[in-house]
Amino acid sequence: MAARTMYQIVGRYMNGAEVTGYHLQSMDSGKNGRYTREQVVYLVGRDQVTNCSGQIYQDKVLLRGVGVSLEVLPVVQESSGEITRTENIGRVKKGTDAASALTQFTIVGTIVSGRNTIGYTIANAGGATRDISKAQVIELIDAKKIGNARTQTYKGETLIRGVGCDISELPVKKAENMVAK
Repeated sequence: MAARTMYQIVGRYMNGAEVTGYHLQSMDSGKNGRYTREQVVYLVGRDQVTNCSGQIYQDKVLLRGVGVSLEVLPVVQESSGEITRTENIGRVKKGTDAASALTQFTIVGTIVSGRNTIGYTIANAGGATRDISKAQVIELIDAKKIGNARTQTYKGETLIRGVGCDISELPVKKAENMVAK
């Protein structure tokens, strides 16, 4: 049997004060998109959404965040396309479409081997994390998919600099303690 794709809710679509849909993202497959409330309820019922659970109240299914409040996730207003509550995804560059903004990552930790940084821990707006190599982080930064970092070339070497944060102050994992994925 094929493994089910696991998702995290990384954003909400709203029309005024009414939630009209959710943006889901899979950290493993990279699959993401806009889903209706009914589709999300179905996926939650199949235990395919890691940061959300359902609760039945007066014949309605209420969605509750697990490990993250759904209220603090980024919001896209359907009428204007304006994106608000972007604290969980860092800085959103002008001209970025909603789907790209909602699936943006932030660097939340570093991975070191000895004195060298060899990778980073990234997180999406839904709170899911993944460890990736330094080269992968540079690719994501160049693709404008990381909201709290930029690259800088210095003496022929590509450096990673924090935007609105000091990367050197983030939590550190030692690579020796990690199992290769």
